[in-house]
Amino acid sequence: MARYRCRPNVMLAAPSITLPTAILRHVCVDLLDRPDPAWQHLAHLVSAQLFPGSPCHTVTLAAQDLQDLLVVLLETSIDFGDGKLAPEACGFTEDDIHEAIDLHQHHYGPLQDY
Repeated sequence: MARYRCRPNVMLAAPSITLPTAILRHVCVDLLDRPDPAWQHLAHLVSAQLFPGSPCHTVTLAAQDLQDLLVVLLETSIDFGDGKLAPEACGFTEDDIHEAIDLHQHHYGPLQDY
């Protein structure tokens, strides 16, 4: 129980993450291009929470779906490092991805605690 000492009530700490629109659109396209239907289902869960005209979106998912989304974000970060993505082409930087992940973990801690 000590690991929850400095964090908000678990019932109030919904598994969510706030990301800029450009990142979420890129993630959705990436997920829809994957052949596994589970990834495509995650893309539909994410895209259903995007609102036109909003610069950022807070996406609330089941803990395992959010874990999968974070994995995709880390894969996207690796693509930046490998030179497969450029900020000019996709509209965001590797730092934007890491900032969102760090902010999520600062507020909610590791997902394994849920």
